[in-house]
Amino acid sequence: MIAKTPSPPRVAIIRDYNWEGDWSRETLDTLSKLVLQSQPDAVIEHFQPIDGGNVPDAPSFDLVILTGGTADLTLPQPEPWVANLLDWIRDTVANSPTTKLLGICWGHQAISRALGGTIDVKEIPLTERGQQFFKGYQSLQLYKFHRREVQTPPPGVHYLAENFEISMSDSGQVMTFQGHPEMTPSIAQGLVDHRDPAYLPDPTPEGLALLHKALQKAEDGKKIFPRIMAWAFEGQV
Repeated sequence: MIAKTPSPPRVAIIRDYNWEGDWSRETLDTLSKLVLQSQPDAVIEHFQPIDGGNVPDAPSFDLVILTGGTADLTLPQPEPWVANLLDWIRDTVANSPTTKLLGICWGHQAISRALGGTIDVKEIPLTERGQQFFKGYQSLQLYKFHRREVQTPPPGVHYLAENFEISMSDSGQVMTFQGHPEMTPSIAQGLVDHRDPAYLPDPTPEGLALLHKALQKAEDGKKIFPRIMAWAFEGQV
């Protein structure tokens, strides 16, 4: 009997931002390269519902990655494309159990909200210059590098890091990161240079200096990505 040749893994990347620039394109390129390092035969497709595009047909994919973004997930009525994506997440979890979902940053928050969690902000103390800039405030309810965070986790989820930073569904179908395992220094620098308020809780010179200093630190994202792919394609939970 001739063994059936397994089909190449199919991966969808949902781009949840509409920034332009080299660093923006590098984000998608880096994600694709990291997937291909572990799954060289993988077929990767990109989707941009934020620009009016379609969402993936979940049963057709082995893994769907939701990227970072800036749409406000704390709003009672989110933007239409966000509401549609949240519905898609719920439908995928309910009806396509063999499709793995990997949420990164905004994707982490979107999956949490879709499955019943809540999103909030946390307090960021301001520098003296920051207090001068934001008159009347000693702190802001913001993030360091992303303004919003998971406040209440959804049911059926356990956490691999404190403060709900890394989550996995009890079924093993869903994994999410508040941080960016795919990010490179140039992508991070692009986010800082873009001056998007969602990523710059402290726009003062002192705040920017702290961000630039943080970019020099060693990171473990590329080291752990093969482990993420083992979860996605080999069922290692």
